[in-house]
Amino acid sequence: MPRIFLHIGASKTGTTYVQGVLFDNRDELAARGVRYPGHYAEAHYEAVQDLRGISIGGREDESLHGRWRSLVDEARRWSGDTVVISHELLGGSTDEAAGRAVASFEGADLHVVLTARDLGRQVPAMWQEYVKNHGTLPFDAYVRRIAREPRRSRAAQLFWRQQHVAEIAERWCRHVPAERFHLVTVPPAGAAPDLLWQRFASVVGIEPTGLVSERDRSNTSLSYAEAELLRRINRSLGERLDWLAYERTVKHQFAEDVLATGGRDRRPSVPVIHRPWFQQQHRDMVGSLRALGVDVVGDLDDLEPSFGGPDTVDGPDLEDVVTAATAALAELLSQRADRFARGRGKQLAARARRSGVVRALPDGIQQWLKRRVTD
Repeated sequence: MPRIFLHIGASKTGTTYVQGVLFDNRDELAARGVRYPGHYAEAHYEAVQDLRGISIGGREDESLHGRWRSLVDEARRWSGDTVVISHELLGGSTDEAAGRAVASFEGADLHVVLTARDLGRQVPAMWQEYVKNHGTLPFDAYVRRIAREPRRSRAAQLFWRQQHVAEIAERWCRHVPAERFHLVTVPPAGAAPDLLWQRFASVVGIEPTGLVSERDRSNTSLSYAEAELLRRINRSLGERLDWLAYERTVKHQFAEDVLATGGRDRRPSVPVIHRPWFQQQHRDMVGSLRALGVDVVGDLDDLEPSFGGPDTVDGPDLEDVVTAATAALAELLSQRADRFARGRGKQLAARARRSGVVRALPDGIQQWLKRRVTD
């Protein structure tokens, strides 16, 4: 059997970038003996949903049954040296689900890879992800809940299950030896854009030369004001939309396609009063990781919390929220008008074709009609 590498996250640590590089280069990697299984980009996501039995919006998707087994079978059949399976949902697995994932590759040389980023950057990033998934807590309230022991709130439980690096390592090291658990630290801001990929590739045994690691990194994250606007919209929406409608209309079409076009990138910063608590969490996690003896690729100093910077603000400015709302409404109206124009153009073109008058029109109008039909 080939060596198996399970890249388990964590969320918001460059996982989408790494997965994109693996998928974009899958043919070249296969020629080198490295298999990234699945024939479409979402294959690993669906397989991990199946493994963990995750229901989205309270509804179980029966069409996903068997996806994990299918991915495992494809991996085990690979005649080359290495297989990489990657999705950040693996990092939040329960002990039982982690055990089943490892047992799927019984007899293989199995390695687990965890990418980790400092808590100073992770807290605002995870709050934004929380808001994109119908969250309604303001940032300061969110921070208060996750900086509290015991973890009673759902927000805190979800955050730490995905972001407590030492607890994740301890969970998985019950099933794999510590020397086969690889912690890859995300480089600090300002590092070379492909340094994370180089670190990841060194673990898997991939020679980066000849692979395309540049990807379109258009920033789809929201500014503080844009995220705050979305949070207020979530509160106003309440439960009017089921999850599928919310995901399609609000999360993707509005938040990612409309709001994220604003171009302003200021993000919230962990309030000063909570920073000592997160710094202590960092020290405790590093101590636990050292005691476990996991393989560290990069530097544990990369995980020192970074709270400030020129792109951070202490709180949402109401004027900025109003400006974000105005820009979003203008974009929505423009998109609606454009869709109406395209639809109207297609109607006119179809009517002209049926009446046989297109050939009698001036060339410029004929070209305009053809473009409308094509669009």
